[in-house]
Amino acid sequence: MTQLRNALRREPNINAAEQVSTADLRGSQLEAIREITSLVNSCSDLNTIFERIVNAMCRNTSWKRCAIMAIDRSNGYSVLVTRTDPNPEISSKLPQRWELATSPSLKVAETKRPLVIEDAQVSDEFPGFRADSIARHYHTVVILPLSCTDMQSREMVLSVSSDHCIKVAEEEINFLTTVCHLAAIAVDKEKSLHNERLVTCRLERTLQINSSLLERVLGGSSMSTIAGIVESILPDQIIIIDFTSDSFHIGRSPNAQQLSDPEWAEIVKGVASAYFAELIVRTEPTDFRQLHQIDLTPLGVSIARQAYVEPLQVDGETVGGLIVFPRQRGMDDLDFLIAQEAKFALSAQIMRTHIQFRKDSSQLADLFDHLFKRNWTDPSQILGRANRLGVNITVPARILAIEIEDICKKRHGGIALVLRRLNALLKNAKSGALAFELGGNIFVYLPCLNQGQAQAQNQSFDKFKASLGRQILEATQWQFGSEPVVAFGTVCEKLEDFQACFEQCSRLLMLARLFDRHGLVRQEDFGPFALLLSALDGAAAQEFMQQTIGQIEKYDREHATDLLKTAETFINQGCRYQATAEELQVHASTLRYRLQRLLELFNLDLDDAETRFALSLALKLRAIFGSRPNPLRDHPRI
Repeated sequence: MTQLRNALRREPNINAAEQVSTADLRGSQLEAIREITSLVNSCSDLNTIFERIVNAMCRNTSWKRCAIMAIDRSNGYSVLVTRTDPNPEISSKLPQRWELATSPSLKVAETKRPLVIEDAQVSDEFPGFRADSIARHYHTVVILPLSCTDMQSREMVLSVSSDHCIKVAEEEINFLTTVCHLAAIAVDKEKSLHNERLVTCRLERTLQINSSLLERVLGGSSMSTIAGIVESILPDQIIIIDFTSDSFHIGRSPNAQQLSDPEWAEIVKGVASAYFAELIVRTEPTDFRQLHQIDLTPLGVSIARQAYVEPLQVDGETVGGLIVFPRQRGMDDLDFLIAQEAKFALSAQIMRTHIQFRKDSSQLADLFDHLFKRNWTDPSQILGRANRLGVNITVPARILAIEIEDICKKRHGGIALVLRRLNALLKNAKSGALAFELGGNIFVYLPCLNQGQAQAQNQSFDKFKASLGRQILEATQWQFGSEPVVAFGTVCEKLEDFQACFEQCSRLLMLARLFDRHGLVRQEDFGPFALLLSALDGAAAQEFMQQTIGQIEKYDREHATDLLKTAETFINQGCRYQATAEELQVHASTLRYRLQRLLELFNLDLDDAETRFALSLALKLRAIFGSRPNPLRDHPRI
């Protein structure tokens, strides 16, 4: 080896292979290969591997200098990673990076072929190398692709240089290429081992945290504590929604450049709260396998990101949700495992509150079921039971009923979501107010603190509709997808009033269905015919319409007459002949003829008050139901 170096110093322009024997050259090359091959099984970090490669090259070959450089395309530079040099004092003062536009490293990385510069000091093609070769006193340079990347995924090249101008033989290029391949194997193996170590560490840490997380859940920790642990084990930005407490737990901002963490939290809890709640409610679980587009730009927020949306469910009922905004590269298998463990822990945490909520709701429903059916004998017992549940039924109270049975079948989440939202609203709006589900409908109990309030409530429908009534509609509409029906019942002043109030609310809901009404409704909205209708049996109403006007309708169809329309107009015009004739645009004698035909054919005497009432009622029923065969079949008498 010493003989080779001395020969190169004495004969600068003579081929290196001619200055030593072939055996010595090959021996030195094999030594370099053995040393670099040993790196494949080493457990060193990448920086150590890079240093050992350049040292082995200079120690066992004729090359005086060796360097490894990274191609930093994002910044436009070829960056020095490590090198060995006989004059380190000079090298330390020289540039450590060169512009890619004038660097041979980029050309080598792109072509993946070695590049030989016979004399860098006189080459005009690469001015960066020229300046460096003059400063460090080297001439011939060989640059080869290393066929691997560093930890920042930057491409790598290896360069060797000589103090003199030498002719680089094909055999030397093959040797250097072999060295580069072996070095790339060592680097790739170390990177693989490094990644495996990282995954192992993440997995061990995740298992430890998951174990701690479940212990906290079983130990009764608060939701905020559990949410904090979940945020620490998930590397991505998250939102946790808890419907049982109507609360949000918000992590870091998914767009830190535009929104700070506090600003993001304010948006999620404010203008975007209904958006995220609705998103959770209408999404089916996919175990973090399906991305959803989150677009808040319609709300005036510059956030448009993809996210995993997972509802948290207990017994098939949505009780909350976990939203994860993944990094640009997405989630790997370990991320999915962590996310699923977090979802399980959160569901278990919310389940405790959910079970207690269902228990309380069931007890409330059972209490009011007894009140509505008057299924009690001793007032003290029912009062004591209400007392234990925290319900004051000794004061006047109004009952509202909300139609939900058909709507909730079409929506995710069920009735419990609406109940939680309503109870959260009522808790802040009125002391002692509550909501419960009974028989497929939601009932709202609004206690009055004194008799004056009860009287005021009976007289202030419009005021109630504009305040708490409006809030109740808004609190339920987001879940229903349309405005529900809310029956405005009377005030119950004693225990015996609850049954009558329940029956009144049930009639109002039925009338609202019949008349296709929505929103807040009361008895006065439907008039006397509707009240009578609510008390009719479906079959009886159908038979009454058939007997009263059925034959007249049939006669008009078969004979192209307007007898029924004439009778209806006559009644609507207060039995005034001239007004009726003008309305029908016929002569008064024609009107009298038609009325006479009604008497002759159907024994319909419109001068008789009872006959007019029967005909008017039948016409009202026909106007409501048209020609449906049995309009009250699904709405039997209360």
